[in-house]
Amino acid sequence: LKPFWLKSSSHPLVLICSLVRRRRILGMELSGFNVNHGFCEALLRGLRCGFLSVEDYRRLGTSDTLEDMRSALEETDYGTFLQDEPAPLLVSTIARKCYEKLADEFRYVKAQTVEPLTTFMDFIAREKMIDNVCMIIQGALNNKKPVDMLEKIHPLGVFENMKTIMSENFDVQGGFDDVYRIFLVDTPIGPYFEEYVKKKDDRREGSLGNVETSQVGGVLTKQDLELMKASLKKAWLEDFHGFCMGLGGTTAEVMGHILSMDADFRVMLVAINSLNTNLSTEQQREERNSLYPNFGYLYPEGHKQLRTVWNETTIRAALDAPNYAKYMQLFDQVKQFYDAERSEGSARAGGAGLQSIEDLIYADCVENYEMAFEQQYHFGVFYAWVKLREQEIRNIRWAGDMIILNKKDEIDTTVVKIFKPRS
Repeated sequence: LKPFWLKSSSHPLVLICSLVRRRRILGMELSGFNVNHGFCEALLRGLRCGFLSVEDYRRLGTSDTLEDMRSALEETDYGTFLQDEPAPLLVSTIARKCYEKLADEFRYVKAQTVEPLTTFMDFIAREKMIDNVCMIIQGALNNKKPVDMLEKIHPLGVFENMKTIMSENFDVQGGFDDVYRIFLVDTPIGPYFEEYVKKKDDRREGSLGNVETSQVGGVLTKQDLELMKASLKKAWLEDFHGFCMGLGGTTAEVMGHILSMDADFRVMLVAINSLNTNLSTEQQREERNSLYPNFGYLYPEGHKQLRTVWNETTIRAALDAPNYAKYMQLFDQVKQFYDAERSEGSARAGGAGLQSIEDLIYADCVENYEMAFEQQYHFGVFYAWVKLREQEIRNIRWAGDMIILNKKDEIDTTVVKIFKPRS
């Protein structure tokens, strides 16, 4: 017979037992996390201290030349990473060395990991692999030699088969089908290409009816490449989100929020940029809508509304809901920038303190990534650290560009500082 207090789920003793059991399970989860992943998380939290401080950015802002910038960076955690680079120093060289330092630290941390953290970090690298492959294909379309593209390769996205697609024999004239079958089938991002090629073939067969697909020209265009890159990023994002949700616990909570915000920003970026293109045919609208990830805070109701937008009025109507106030504010800020850009030019728009959608998204994402460090015992800090370091490298590149243009006064006010003191 059960004790009388077990017969009622609201009895105080039942609630206490439930709480004790929940805390015991949580304690086991946390102790297991520390055994398997505690050292790697400690490494990451140590690397957090290496981000440029407000004072570091102030010193960058006082640099008159890139050599002064080199000296300023030597006083930070970047150290002497530029000591072997000859003068005159280039902004592209500084950025490349920063990315190489990030990749070295990433690989060092990954070498200490065990599953499932190892696979989690593989997912982070796959996004850069997509960027690299698309950049190489773009270079091949423009008849650039592989050697000319080496400096643009993101070191975090280098994979074993990279030399094959960087060879002189890499040919994109046969279309995406041949590129996938010959060069990309065995790469870590091969499944995403396979999914894209299959969907592209399905759409092509549906639009051509009885026409043989062999009769369709395989020549790739810049628009094809942009559509492919966006489709691959969507497939990667959905795959990564599913993996994180499968991990459960705090990782699912933190990464679920971060990736949902990333997905929503991607939807906003596609929707707003599509306003400047021709969406006169149903097929063009379907291609745009197919780029929306199948999760996020905008999914599914927001997606349903955004699938029908074609101008500024309709996009405002789609975002006219209390839950989407943040995205409405984002759109209004972007509209001010593009209105100023059309009337006065991009330089005047930027000088007036207005920001493009990419800049606004970067700033919002930085806050999300910083918040990941406020909780412990989860994998989200690894993703957040990489993203924050990439933003810092964008800041350094921007600072270098402003020094060259003799506009160093704009450095301190326009960069997105990482972990800056909050007022």
